[in-house]
Amino acid sequence: MVRGMRRGVIAVVVLIGAGYLAPVVYLKANERRLIFQPDQFGGRTVTPLPDSLALTSSAVTITSADGARITGIVIPAADTAAPWLLYLHGNAGNITSSLLPQFYKRWHAQGVNLLAIDYRGYGASASRAPDEQGLYADARAAYDWIRTVRGVPPDRILLYGQSLGTGVATELALHVQAAGLMLEGAFTSIPDLGAIRYPWMPVRLIASQRFANVDKIGRVAMPKLIMHASDDSIVPYAQGQRLFAAARAPKEWVELKGGHMRAFLDDSAHFWGHAGAFVQRLRRELPVGESPAPVERP
Repeated sequence: MVRGMRRGVIAVVVLIGAGYLAPVVYLKANERRLIFQPDQFGGRTVTPLPDSLALTSSAVTITSADGARITGIVIPAADTAAPWLLYLHGNAGNITSSLLPQFYKRWHAQGVNLLAIDYRGYGASASRAPDEQGLYADARAAYDWIRTVRGVPPDRILLYGQSLGTGVATELALHVQAAGLMLEGAFTSIPDLGAIRYPWMPVRLIASQRFANVDKIGRVAMPKLIMHASDDSIVPYAQGQRLFAAARAPKEWVELKGGHMRAFLDDSAHFWGHAGAFVQRLRRELPVGESPAPVERP
């Protein structure tokens, strides 16, 4: 009887272990599909910017270091000496998805040239499976294109990352010179985000895609503007706070309203007041001071 009970206990343990291991294996096998979602929000179909926005734009093709063909759009400013904004988007859709055309319109009103790119596997870019190192290479290729093809000096280039793009922009800022780094809806790391969404899974142990912003931001010397909506339901506000705390001066914090994507519309005056002032200070070579630490939230 004791032997039978022992076998029963072993069987239960095996079943529990298998029940736990199966979702871990699934999570690991589908990690990149869960992180990179080019088929969402309009998928890979790049559409013309609406005529109602009255924006002049041109398509560009850039070759990444490993030969991947990267596509993007350029929206020029009226002033040929204006700064260039390199925009690195989030994990879903493409450079013309959702609200992005309206976002570009608002940046155009700030008097900057804008280059927005689709990473590999996104939009009309090469159909290669996106991964962390590939996105880093694509952003670097876009920066090099601004520098070499357009002949723009580093002090007229601004790096902007939104959501997943904050990981790409932060990495790029470690390796290039630029006038400033702007991050919106930034996370501390992909494993930190994953641990929140899958609290019973060993995400930090199995993650291969890390985008470890919090480990890098302290080494980024250029001026930084970090903006985060307190009602962001995708990336917790607390992660933006942690990232700001880890950043070195000069740095500025802006609390917004409008969730993960709509702050530039729903909190327009606040968003563009700070973003526009940041750009203009850099443009006039004025110092960017350090703002107070963000208010702690539960």
